[in-house]
Amino acid sequence: MSLSEEQVKHVARLARIQLKPEEVAQMTVHLGAVLEYMSQLNELNTDQVEPTMHVIPMTMPLREDIVRPSLPVEEALKNAPDPRDNMFGVPRIMDGGEE
Repeated sequence: MSLSEEQVKHVARLARIQLKPEEVAQMTVHLGAVLEYMSQLNELNTDQVEPTMHVIPMTMPLREDIVRPSLPVEEALKNAPDPRDNMFGVPRIMDGGEE
């Protein structure tokens, strides 16, 4: 399957990517190769293959949810540049409202 340079420019515009003319030509070749490879993959018989999310079996290692002692507030805030009312003070990121 081949792509036209106009199709590549359209995809680049949708992706908000600015391509130079030489990049459009290069991407036309590369994307055409990717589509050709996808076309080959579509020819494979996958009737006996179960759908998977990963090619290797994966499990999410989780630790037990056990309440454990944590740092005292004073210890956690001792190096904070701007502790306020037992919390970390952070710079305002939006205007308006009260401090």
